[in-house]
Amino acid sequence: MKCDGQRRKLWLTAAAFWLLLAGCSSQELRNRGQDLSESLRCRVGAGVGLYAEAQITSWIHPAIGFADANLSPRYTIGWDPRPGQPAGTLRTAAFPTLVVGFPFYRSYWQEAGFGDSYTPWHGFLAPWILMGNHYVEGESCSLLRLHRKIPNPMLNPDPALKSLSPTQRCSRDSWIAISGTLGVVTFDAGINPLELLDAITGLVSIDLLSDDDRTGGPNEREVE
Repeated sequence: MKCDGQRRKLWLTAAAFWLLLAGCSSQELRNRGQDLSESLRCRVGAGVGLYAEAQITSWIHPAIGFADANLSPRYTIGWDPRPGQPAGTLRTAAFPTLVVGFPFYRSYWQEAGFGDSYTPWHGFLAPWILMGNHYVEGESCSLLRLHRKIPNPMLNPDPALKSLSPTQRCSRDSWIAISGTLGVVTFDAGINPLELLDAITGLVSIDLLSDDDRTGGPNEREVE
């Protein structure tokens, strides 16, 4: 009897879901499909380096290793719907290099022309907050966003990322993902709970991210 009750609930849930779909127009169905496609990313291909990142939104985004680089999407296959994502990757990690190398970090900054911006915290704190630097995007990451206390002046945000709307930025900062490079193989995979919630609420005509009027692909949402 218990199994029959559970089976009945599953059938009712499935019926309700299909009734919702039946009430959607073709444009609404396309929007739901677009929302779902924007909630997942997966890419693998050729790169070079030894580097790893884990992300649970922008608040928990540590990096370890040394550095990696790739020419995505040219030498990779897969899907990356993040708005404003530039081509290619070049990243470095502060841990473990600066654990022993921070005493020499100041001279590196001076040679790069940023000696006036250097404080001892840059070399000392960066490895312990697991800070990573993304040179193509012009952004950093770390645990608890502590990298904002020691910004890297060598990073200049990509124009496409600077022009993102608040909604697009919120979506970009909401990923749960892992990425990295081991030798000559690079990978990147993740799920975006906010975009997934947007797809689900869209079934009852709630456009959570106000993106259902888009006319282009996932990287072409209207900038507010």
